[in-house]
Amino acid sequence: MIRAAVFELPSILTAESLLDKAFGRAAKATATGVDRIARARNLAVARVRGAGQTIESTLRGYVKGFPSLDRLPPFYRELVDVLLDLGQLKKHLGALDWAADKVREITRLYRGRIGRAAGGSISELRREAYGRLSSVVKQIAPDLEALVDARKALRRVPEVDPSIPTIVVAGYPNVGKSSFVRAASTGRPKVADYPFTTKGVSLGHFDRGVHRFQILDTPGLLDRPMDERNKMERQAIAALAHLANGVLFLLDPSETCGYPLEDQRRLLEEVRTLFPGVPLVVAATKSDLDGAPSEEIRVSAVTGAGVAEVLDLLLEQVTSRGLAIAPRSAAP
Repeated sequence: MIRAAVFELPSILTAESLLDKAFGRAAKATATGVDRIARARNLAVARVRGAGQTIESTLRGYVKGFPSLDRLPPFYRELVDVLLDLGQLKKHLGALDWAADKVREITRLYRGRIGRAAGGSISELRREAYGRLSSVVKQIAPDLEALVDARKALRRVPEVDPSIPTIVVAGYPNVGKSSFVRAASTGRPKVADYPFTTKGVSLGHFDRGVHRFQILDTPGLLDRPMDERNKMERQAIAALAHLANGVLFLLDPSETCGYPLEDQRRLLEEVRTLFPGVPLVVAATKSDLDGAPSEEIRVSAVTGAGVAEVLDLLLEQVTSRGLAIAPRSAAP
């Protein structure tokens, strides 16, 4: 099971900061020797070793700190791919692996060369080693910057517990999905009266008796082919495909969302076709507003009317499919 801790990634330094860290630690090195030249030689070796090991261990820590992309559950894998582009992320992590290997190679080379050096060449070799280490780190500066952005994106991914039944709220942008989740659960997604407020998948919880359920607020879906959908829409599809034990599809008969009811119903039929085995309930939102007549259950996140009733109707269908529901005490 993927927990939020998997995405608690290490802070990523820029190339300049990493070099400052490495050479700062190297400067604190001390050494002894039987004479002045031996002490100078041992000190130079210690500093090169310290700088190289700091860079190498830091880079390997970054690579290890990112989740194993090939072992992610399907939902997380698709979501990470949408947010970051898995191919590019692997490329950046591969660049760090290459750099760590190169740094170790340079460190070993100059430790040997300095160990055999005499007189004034000792300081020259140390400076040369520092230069080559710096060059390697500067080559991966764009990769480090990309991983800083990747870390920010991954830390926004919600923790989803696959042992808890999940209700996915879907529909066109601005039909009231976020408001519904706020009214129905502990979730607090951002709510505003304009399309595409929801920038990603957000999560809430609600209880029925001794049982706990998850409810996911997804970005708005538009009625268009998959290859024309943007990243936010594809996040919603990933949630529907991999997490939904039940789907609550929201329609806005008032059309204050900015989309005709006819288009909303066409999207509803597409969702039904894409997920034929998933229980689905349709509700008409914004019942507190005057709108077109609707045969669906009317709900209002503003007044709370119909919120509990529509959830109970969907949960009845979910549980009738034989879904094993863990008691609330087993939930995190």
